[in-house]
Amino acid sequence: MISIEVLNALQAQLPKLEWITSRVHIKRLSRDFYWFSPLLVPQLMDKQADLVVRPRDEAELTALVSACVSLAIPMTVRGGGTGNYGQAVPLAGGVVIDMTSCTALEWLCEGLVRVQAGMKIGELEERVRERCWELRCMPSTYRAASIGGLFAGGFGGIGSINYGPISAPGTVQCIRILTIEDRPQVLELRGEDLLVYHHTYGTNGILLDLELALAPARNWDEYLFDFDNIEAAYGFCRAMLDSTGIEKRELSLYDSRAASYFRDIPFSLLDGHFLVMALVAPHNRQSLVQLRAEYGGKQLWTQTFAEAKASGLTLMEHCWNHSTLQALKHDKGFTNLQTNYDSDRVLEQLAELKAQVADEVLIHLEFIRLANSQVLVTGLPLVRYSTDTRLAELMALHESLGIKINNSHTYMLEDGKHGGALSPAILASKAANDPHSLLNPGKIRPLEGCQ
Repeated sequence: MISIEVLNALQAQLPKLEWITSRVHIKRLSRDFYWFSPLLVPQLMDKQADLVVRPRDEAELTALVSACVSLAIPMTVRGGGTGNYGQAVPLAGGVVIDMTSCTALEWLCEGLVRVQAGMKIGELEERVRERCWELRCMPSTYRAASIGGLFAGGFGGIGSINYGPISAPGTVQCIRILTIEDRPQVLELRGEDLLVYHHTYGTNGILLDLELALAPARNWDEYLFDFDNIEAAYGFCRAMLDSTGIEKRELSLYDSRAASYFRDIPFSLLDGHFLVMALVAPHNRQSLVQLRAEYGGKQLWTQTFAEAKASGLTLMEHCWNHSTLQALKHDKGFTNLQTNYDSDRVLEQLAELKAQVADEVLIHLEFIRLANSQVLVTGLPLVRYSTDTRLAELMALHESLGIKINNSHTYMLEDGKHGGALSPAILASKAANDPHSLLNPGKIRPLEGCQ
């Protein structure tokens, strides 16, 4: 905890900023969705900031950073707080910087938008749709998540079946970063240089704004399909992936147990069957019917884009990480894993896994288009949690079968998607941009030369 005298001095230097001092609100704004992980809950539940502040523009943010550096106050940047690794949890107290008032859409032209990092993704989607564009990659948490948070802590999402993850070349074309110094600098980065700041939890600079490439908007129809075996369901999904003439925005696959928690949608799926969720352009309806019939599937439920908008019920909040959230509404005994499969051996890997774990791990697959027509079959399988030891055993079992685990049960940056070690470029940017290690401290192992 930072002393009262230091906190008072900070507020006295910047009296016009929007300070949040209520302990109830500070506690709430010191948390994210780390409670997805039973391992992270005991580690993070008592961590909170001393103050929260909402800068309204770049000038206020710059003044805030300068004052915090002069007083040696730790800072943790927060967007919508929907990350589930503890990215936005302040381990060392200090100030949480809530970016949700930095929401300007700076410009929008042919297929490109420049927007401040704090804008909610759902709002940005609505704004660009007014001009007949849509986002290339959007998480299921789009209503609450910020666009800066997606870049700093996210990966794939709705639209990734066409355009890849948020880090795909050409999607994020420029970012601006604020350094953590007495006199903060603004860095503008393009191309591969900006990837140094992707999925780094806001540890090596504060993201100010992003320039994003967009996709032409479609009024997507939503479908649920039933297949009586996984071979047919998976075969249908791979055929959809390869059907370049069928425009789609989302495609995912679930076993019957995982799908049983989608209880706000009126459908019935037999135990042992498999559910496929798809968002498809209206003009491809007939082609979709033909392809589904080829694989022996049947339609369980559908709605149009207009119906989804009118009701507020959408499959976009049942895929990706929301499948776990839907399950947790009804059964708190679940957590999830983040997995990447061998695209040539997916069915074999799932069969080997099923033989050893039965219904302890429930299937949920997502599909991402990569460069050179490659496909990444990824997943967010539901896991019936029992003990920390058993969860570690399940992760080790996946790895032994060639299923890569991106560990979502650690807040250490190196140990998640970065595979145990950060790149020299990330480490160099941390040392250069945050020489006093005041930005989101505790998420990266100590660096030589940093205090």
